[in-house]
Amino acid sequence: MKLRTKLLTASCGPLLILLVVGIITVRTIGASSGRLHAVFRQDRYSIVACMKMKQALEQIDRSLQADVFSNKVSLPDIDSAVRQFSQNLVREQTNAFLPGESRLAGKLGELWKIFGKDLQAFQKMTDTSARRDFYMTNLLPRSVKILDLSQQIIERNLNDLIYNDNLFRSRDAQTNREIMAFIVTGVGLGLIFIIMTGPSVVRPISNLTRSVKEIQQGNLDLVVTTGSKDEIGELAAAFNDMTSTLRQLRRTTRAKLIRTQKATLSALNSIPDAVIICNPTGNIEISNEFAQRLFGLQAATTIQMVENPKILELFERVIVEHRAVPRKTYESAIQIFKDGEEHFFLPEAIPILDDERRLIGVTLILSDVTGLRKIDELKSGLISTVSHELKTPLTSIRLAAHVLLTENLGPLTPKQAELVAAARDDSDRLYNIIENLLDIHKLESGASEVEIGPVNPDQFLLNVIEEMRPAYVDRGVALVLDLPGDIPQVLADRLRMEIVFSNLLSNGLKFTSPGGRVKISVALDGGLVLFNVEDTGSGIPEEYLPHIFEKFFRAPGQSGQNTTGLGLAIVKEIIEAHGSQIEVSSTPGKGTRFSFALKPADGAQS
Repeated sequence: MKLRTKLLTASCGPLLILLVVGIITVRTIGASSGRLHAVFRQDRYSIVACMKMKQALEQIDRSLQADVFSNKVSLPDIDSAVRQFSQNLVREQTNAFLPGESRLAGKLGELWKIFGKDLQAFQKMTDTSARRDFYMTNLLPRSVKILDLSQQIIERNLNDLIYNDNLFRSRDAQTNREIMAFIVTGVGLGLIFIIMTGPSVVRPISNLTRSVKEIQQGNLDLVVTTGSKDEIGELAAAFNDMTSTLRQLRRTTRAKLIRTQKATLSALNSIPDAVIICNPTGNIEISNEFAQRLFGLQAATTIQMVENPKILELFERVIVEHRAVPRKTYESAIQIFKDGEEHFFLPEAIPILDDERRLIGVTLILSDVTGLRKIDELKSGLISTVSHELKTPLTSIRLAAHVLLTENLGPLTPKQAELVAAARDDSDRLYNIIENLLDIHKLESGASEVEIGPVNPDQFLLNVIEEMRPAYVDRGVALVLDLPGDIPQVLADRLRMEIVFSNLLSNGLKFTSPGGRVKISVALDGGLVLFNVEDTGSGIPEEYLPHIFEKFFRAPGQSGQNTTGLGLAIVKEIIEAHGSQIEVSSTPGKGTRFSFALKPADGAQS
């Protein structure tokens, strides 16, 4: 039996009982209402007519008594009462429906005719004594009989009202008993239907619900059984088909996941870096052999178990910022000793985000930079050694060139003077390169400390501008300073800041054509003092912007310029030594802007 049939069967009994009860109720109420209305209308009509006839006859009798005993006659009152009696008599005779009422109404009409004739005869009499005797012997007795007949009709109608009221009360009680019997029968049948059909509906649904909860918990091997062939049985079969498909899909997905995991782990094991993948709570899910061997980061452990604070700091920053946190300098490298050997690892944290940009994991990569660090140390040492070794002979060459150009040792021919001047310029340029290399080496190695203290920006800006102004005037380039009067002191090394702005202004002068402009502007920005150096020169192509702070880098097309490619590298090192970052933006053909910010002295002290 279908579920719909079961439900219809369970509801047909109560619905049928409800329909029968409704029909009986409507029929009973309609019949009782109509009958009661007709009975009350007829009886009330007769009672009212008889009451009015009695009132009219009493009025006639009072007028006759006044005429007989006090000689005061009122013919208009008698005529009005006669008309009222006659009208109500006709109404009573046409509304006489009760048994015997028609006979009484007819008898009442006959007496009224006789009374009317006697009344006319009475009115024609002139002798007072005769009139009194006629009233007492004829009119008064007939008036009493008429009143008695009217009262009989009233009582008969009143009795009929009482009878019908009791009859209707009895019928209403009987109807109520029948309705209650039908209601009780309907409730009983409904309970019987529920008891009979309920388990066949509810039990399969309960079984299906329990089975679905088991499937929800991952028990895909469960087979749903209902024992019915209705829609619930069809639903159970559909669930069984679904779980069969899910089991097959789970086996396929599990095999694919295992293949992917093993392939991923094999690929990670082939990488000479430590790689760890963990969830947002820090539980490690995958780690390659390098991470396990050197850092002890096994799968199923937590990242919080790592003793190195730099790794924990990277992990927590990724969790908060949801962006990659790289480590680019060797100062942030992690130093460990394994089998008596020193190793350096550069950590990097990369967030794993889903399609809705929610964090679902973190990848930690510890790159082995031991060899690179040694090469960098060797390079730095080589540069320092070579620079120091070159300074002494280079100083002698510069001194000899200057002495020869002064012609203190004898005159030079024009060609000789030109060659010596070229040698002097090249030796000066080489000397500046060596000095810059040494400065960069000192800043990178920490041998040259930055002496930071409160400094007014105009102290180093005005000095640099006065020093560079002659070169700008010779080239025909305008040099502008925009320094508001409310700029506070900044925390900086004044001599280092002069080097920064000297290099930036020299760079702007080299690449700005005559008629152009180089502008220095200072402004307050979010609690910091922002410095900008902007020129209207040739600009830098976008693809070269990430490399302009590298040592010896010169953008293509600038090879003819007299530049070593170390000025901006020195600027970057000095700005970073002040705890800031320098930024650059450029538009080819329109100019370049360099920007960095320093902390105000009063804000930092407070």
